[in-house]
Amino acid sequence: MNTSNELSMIRAQIDEIDDQIIPLLVKRTTLALEASKFKHTVQEVKGEDRIRQVLDKVAARARDAGGHEDAIQSIYRAIITELTRLQLITKGLAES
Repeated sequence: MNTSNELSMIRAQIDEIDDQIIPLLVKRTTLALEASKFKHTVQEVKGEDRIRQVLDKVAARARDAGGHEDAIQSIYRAIITELTRLQLITKGLAES
């Protein structure tokens, strides 16, 4: 098998994973917006204690799975940052 075929096969596997991840991200977004209904201030939306819990948990899960702990935490930080921004905008606590 040549390098081009191998790369194509790897990319196809990545695409399959993306097909699984996207619906989960949509669900996570929906749940984050639902949770924001119970938050009334910027501080509650930002939820620094909860963020720390989530990041600690995903780091442990990444470690247990033999993954790159720092990379997984960075990905989750990006998700959390964007969902926090979306919650603040939706609640009228920040500008879009």
